[in-house]
Amino acid sequence: MLKPRDPALFSLLYSSFTVIRPKNHNKVKLPTIDQLRQIWQQLPTIESKLYFTLLAETGLRPSEPFLVSIDDVDLEHGVIHISKVTETKRAFIAFLRPEVIDWVRREYMPIRESLVRAKLDVIRADYLGVRPNAEEWAKRLIPFDRDRLRREIKDVARQVLGREFELYELRKFFATWMVSQGVPESIVNTLQGRAPPSEFRILVEHYWSPRHEELRSWYLKYAPRVF
Repeated sequence: MLKPRDPALFSLLYSSFTVIRPKNHNKVKLPTIDQLRQIWQQLPTIESKLYFTLLAETGLRPSEPFLVSIDDVDLEHGVIHISKVTETKRAFIAFLRPEVIDWVRREYMPIRESLVRAKLDVIRADYLGVRPNAEEWAKRLIPFDRDRLRREIKDVARQVLGREFELYELRKFFATWMVSQGVPESIVNTLQGRAPPSEFRILVEHYWSPRHEELRSWYLKYAPRVF
């Protein structure tokens, strides 16, 4: 909020302190799939269950589900087009299992649509003076408050695991699981957006292609079933 209004003050505040992270050489043991299923079962809301499912079953980065608009979701093919490209992070596609698609249609979409109907006029009114793009918000696949969803997952995970839990562990879990099932690392890297641009250019240039079908076949056969 501050950066566009007062860049000089923003720069001063941003550069005024550094968070020092202590070195920890003790690697945290990743949750098992049974523990992740326990967490999913105990999550208090449908929206936090969807967010958790996307992270655990697709290996996306924690921020990426919030970049997806409803137009990026193809429930017919079970595909989410992330279409995010930066110099260091590239994620283009994620897949959903048929059971998840049915659940999204039946349980999640009505709740999402209800929220959008209830809040759209409030956001357009801009009572806080932050000038949000109400239409852009209304198109998000997950228009719910990100901090709340993260908090719900972390609170339940702490009870199940008996320790603090980072959402990025779900990305590591997905990669570890897929490799342990015999999926080639090149496939895992493409699914998680770590492959070089030449590997996934066709995923961007074509809405649906043999490459999409190949990736989906690997995914449906071997992806972790947390939901």
